[in-house]
Amino acid sequence: MEYPTQGCLRVSQELDLRSIHVSSGGVRGVWQRHKLLNRYQRLLRLEKHYRKEKIQLSDEQIKMLERFDSEF
Repeated sequence: MEYPTQGCLRVSQELDLRSIHVSSGGVRGVWQRHKLLNRYQRLLRLEKHYRKEKIQLSDEQIKMLERFDSEF
């Protein structure tokens, strides 16, 4: 949810920095299971989560949501 526009390799590398070792294929598998394979699907999930939980969004997340959904 923090980086919905990044690919599975980049997410895998970010998780490695946090001592969570998952391959890029593993990240893709989880995304596939949850129907989050493309950037648009991940941004929609972030928007739903924001509306439901009222989480704090970063400036980058807001810009990407506005770019993909003008109603946001």
